[in-house]
Amino acid sequence: MALLASLAALLAVGLFALIAAALGHRILRLSSLESVSEAENLLCSAAVGVICIGLLLFPIQMLGHIRTGVIAVIVLSLLLGLGNFMTVLEKVLRLLRNCFLGSRLENFLAIATLAVLLTEGLAAMAPLAGSDALHYHFTAPRLILLLGFHPNFFLSTSFLTGQSHLLILAGLALGSSQLAMGLLFLGGVLAAVACACLVRRWASRQWALTAALTFLLTPVTFWQISSAGAPDMWMAFFVTVGVLVISQSKNLPHASHAVLSGALAGALAGAKYTGCIIAASMAVAYVWESRSIRKLLLFFLGSLISGVWPYARNFAWTGDPVFPFLLRHLSPGKLNAFALASYLAETGAGQHLSFWQILKFPLFAAIDTQHPGFWQFLGPLVLCFAPLLILAVRNTTAWRVALTVWILSALGIGVSSGMSRYVFPLLPCALAGVFAGVSHLATRGWRAAKYISAATISGFLLFGAAGLLFYDRAALLVAGGFTSQDEYMREHVPEYEKTEFVNRVLSEKEAGGKTLVFMRHVFYLRVPFLYGDPSASWAVDPSELQTPEEWQAFFQAHDIRWVVRSPEYPEAIAAPLKQLETSGQLSPIARSEISDFQGSRVYGQRQTVAVTILQVNH
Repeated sequence: MALLASLAALLAVGLFALIAAALGHRILRLSSLESVSEAENLLCSAAVGVICIGLLLFPIQMLGHIRTGVIAVIVLSLLLGLGNFMTVLEKVLRLLRNCFLGSRLENFLAIATLAVLLTEGLAAMAPLAGSDALHYHFTAPRLILLLGFHPNFFLSTSFLTGQSHLLILAGLALGSSQLAMGLLFLGGVLAAVACACLVRRWASRQWALTAALTFLLTPVTFWQISSAGAPDMWMAFFVTVGVLVISQSKNLPHASHAVLSGALAGALAGAKYTGCIIAASMAVAYVWESRSIRKLLLFFLGSLISGVWPYARNFAWTGDPVFPFLLRHLSPGKLNAFALASYLAETGAGQHLSFWQILKFPLFAAIDTQHPGFWQFLGPLVLCFAPLLILAVRNTTAWRVALTVWILSALGIGVSSGMSRYVFPLLPCALAGVFAGVSHLATRGWRAAKYISAATISGFLLFGAAGLLFYDRAALLVAGGFTSQDEYMREHVPEYEKTEFVNRVLSEKEAGGKTLVFMRHVFYLRVPFLYGDPSASWAVDPSELQTPEEWQAFFQAHDIRWVVRSPEYPEAIAAPLKQLETSGQLSPIARSEISDFQGSRVYGQRQTVAVTILQVNH
């Protein structure tokens, strides 16, 4: 049954993709923007359809009946694209059939790519276990479904959610975290196809398939596509399609092309703050190719339409469109200095890298020393093969656009954040470029270099395939029904036993009041809660909560009836809370020793920790 449920969810994701592509196909046809390449036309159709669905979903979340609204948006999208549905399906089937009409090597690469996608898709159907997803990527949309659309200064990372998170909201609204994960997986599928299409601008289908397979087997990719629960895969898709679209600016000199290019840039900017840097590099590439102020204005219009909404939301709620990073300048009276310092450290925005460190970012050679791990490994192939670009680069629109977006975006991310994993959306473009360079070795007659390159790529693919199976083995077992969900969650979901204990104890208490928790992973909590760790909770400011009396007033103001200590309070606020325990104003009602991860769950090291639930006594 578990396997059937996983396959059913993946089929539902495929149906969503067809609906979005049919809607986008109709819009492109009406705008005279159909590409000569059938694959690129399908990619653009899917991108436009997903952007339009996201624009419809944003106001839906403000309504009281979100589930009904999500269904209405999908039905409306289906009706609007109905006349193009069969056309899109025929094109998809024709492309799949053509993948197996090449040489034996091409057929092998196509089969391997489909096998990897199926593996990653099944792994994505496992219960949610990604740390950031459990903290806010999935929790923030779930709270909107439960409590409505309003600012949550306790879970202040919810302000970082963007347009792509609306796909998570849609999946959860339809009652399935599997469907939500599947919609994120869809972004990875489309990003791989877009990578292959970009390679086809410069090299044969063999190299296009190799680049797509390499992208899918890069550790950071299979982490993102199968378990991270973050929408970064959609950023990789939008930037690659954006390069393909902008490079057609001379072939499609329409005003609608400028709006489409801008809409793709806006989709990037609306997904994540660092997407603004990539969107800006796309604007530079577009203005260089179009040389038109009027078209540049239309580009910005498209960007605003598709990507301004998360920033408008943040501005309406906080006065800072990129909350909390400009608040110290815009509204210093609302500043939580402790939380801001934590955000700057967590996102790398407070780092100051040297010139030589920043130059590593376009080559994917920078190492994030603050968050090291195999799952963030971007691979050495871009660095190894970058010198071969000199063999392939020509003064063509496609090369100018791809290099401008790739290099400017990577440098901008290096300057602004210093975190190497934020360059992940640029990986398809970078792989497409360097693989085009490798493809020219055969034409030069450099046999030794050709064999060394082939061995390097083969070694990386084998390494990636082994890593994929090792990393996703447990997820594959539970998605296939060989392991129970409860067993999987106990062994692989961080702080799951804590949330089980809290749910069990407090669900038996009479209704009323909220629970203040400090555990990071709160998606599986089923009691009304407020997140209280001051490092990521804007509402809990250590400078304003220094005495027991201030905490008692805080509890009353926010209707907090229970406090969960697991095992200790955060150091910045521990002293007054311990005083409340000593005086009896916080009294323990339940305690348990549970097993949890020690450090990152990837390392698999566990420890026994104490969880104590305390009652607030006024």
